[in-house]
Amino acid sequence: MKNIVLCASLNDESLDLLKDLKNSSLLEDSNVHLVHCFEVQLYTADFAPYVYPTEDKYPEIEKASKNILKGVEEELKANPSINSFETKVFFSQSPKQKIKEYLDEVKADVVVVATRGKHGIAGLFSSSFAEFLVKFSPCDVHILRPKNI
Repeated sequence: MKNIVLCASLNDESLDLLKDLKNSSLLEDSNVHLVHCFEVQLYTADFAPYVYPTEDKYPEIEKASKNILKGVEEELKANPSINSFETKVFFSQSPKQKIKEYLDEVKADVVVVATRGKHGIAGLFSSSFAEFLVKFSPCDVHILRPKNI
């Protein structure tokens, strides 16, 4: 039985790409982990640090995120070859590192990530999550590309 981690961004394109996996042989005889990680930002204003989101907002954000991910979960649960399904929402100053640690923790066989397809100036200044996983993931990486590219 395989452990497959699906890294979900909360944008429609990414969620639709993950939903398309419902009939994929990749998910056969697997435990699926649908994971999203919010980046906790630290700001300094007038010499006082400010953290966003604050810990008191975590439950509300987690509930809203799981509600968004529910559509992907329901779509994928239609695949009878999936043994179990788990949805997780994390908060971290380094989402890339948190996902890498989670992959180690669950002994993932494959991690799936949907790219945003940023190119040119838009892609030049953002460090790609998929690129990080290709370099540092402890397991195989399956990258889903946007359909319009």
